[in-house]
Amino acid sequence: MSRGSREQEVLKNKFGTITDKRVIFLSKRDLFNSGSQEEMPLMQVVSVRFYQQKSLVAIIAGSIGIVLPLVVVSLLPGNLIALMIGAIIIGLCLCIAYIGIAGFPTVTVTTAGGKTTQARGWPKDKSEAKAFALVLREKTGA
Repeated sequence: MSRGSREQEVLKNKFGTITDKRVIFLSKRDLFNSGSQEEMPLMQVVSVRFYQQKSLVAIIAGSIGIVLPLVVVSLLPGNLIALMIGAIIIGLCLCIAYIGIAGFPTVTVTTAGGKTTQARGWPKDKSEAKAFALVLREKTGA
């Protein structure tokens, strides 16, 4: 192999690896699934999309979970155990509602053959997903 044909890694993160010649994308990556590696040449990538996928289910579940303990605690005034359990449940439900509102960062890659694959992460992975999409878009011109 000659020196000029070596690949240079441009970016590597939770969503995959981008080199100057190809993309290794972790397709079907989800919140509790690491996904599978899908390798494709840069010339095959037609479009790249980054977006925040909101979860209406998490927002509704979190909202209901916040209201119910308030009702139970108001029905049992002076009960310290009910108050403590209610505070813990409200805290957890606030986290669930926040995750639903913040959304899940999602990167979608479409190839020349029309195949569309996506990878999704937790809200804390937003910067990595955005960086992956921007670098891939810059490299492919998509």
